[in-house]
Amino acid sequence: MNRGKSLSCAVLVVVCTLVFTVPASAHSVFKKQLEAKYPDRSISCNTCHGKSKKDRNVYGRLLMSQFDSKSLTADFKSKKGADKKAFENEVMIPEFLSAFDKVQAMTLAEAIEAAELKTLLAAAKAADLVAPLSQTDQPITLFVPTEAAFAKLPEGTVNDLLKPENKEKLAAILMYHAVPSKVSSADVMKLKSAETAGGNSVKISVTKNHEDKGWNPKDEVKVNDAMVTETDIMVKNGVIHVIDSVLLPN
Repeated sequence: MNRGKSLSCAVLVVVCTLVFTVPASAHSVFKKQLEAKYPDRSISCNTCHGKSKKDRNVYGRLLMSQFDSKSLTADFKSKKGADKKAFENEVMIPEFLSAFDKVQAMTLAEAIEAAELKTLLAAAKAADLVAPLSQTDQPITLFVPTEAAFAKLPEGTVNDLLKPENKEKLAAILMYHAVPSKVSSADVMKLKSAETAGGNSVKISVTKNHEDKGWNPKDEVKVNDAMVTETDIMVKNGVIHVIDSVLLPN
């Protein structure tokens, strides 16, 4: 399971995929400030420098949607010496913290749109499922296929599913990606299957690549045949786990 931490042990991983190179000292301060703000959680910050917008992971796109990274980068590069350090501490790190809070305040529907998961968003709209993904009465765990995941489907499949006459079939597929409860990565590790919002169950398989008991970032987790690539993206009404293939009910 890549880029995640179990929340059952009150662990939260902040996966910051940035379009600019932030000094290691900034990440250290950012990590300390997050730990101070969330004392019950252990914070780890993994960074991917130089990634293009297209290549950023889902959580990285969510964070970057909440502030103007190009402006920050330009301002940071223009500073020197003490001014650069001050800008780092007084502007950049607070911006990161603010972005972190804003992502957690999003609904699932808002997060899908902010992460520019255009195919999933179009499918949710076509199936009239934006409202359920926006409600806050019932937490939802959503296995989110990326754009690349949808691209794996046979040519023409997505366009066909988006047709009005296939609305019921599309809704069934999307509900097969949703579990009507909050299931963290730690919970997933204990499961063999999970019942989805559509009534069908998905199979969960875990390949442990370490000797320790419990969860480890080296573990690989699959939902049916889809690999989980990001975990525990916490939002207002649930949690997102990113997968690399679309789940299709039998």
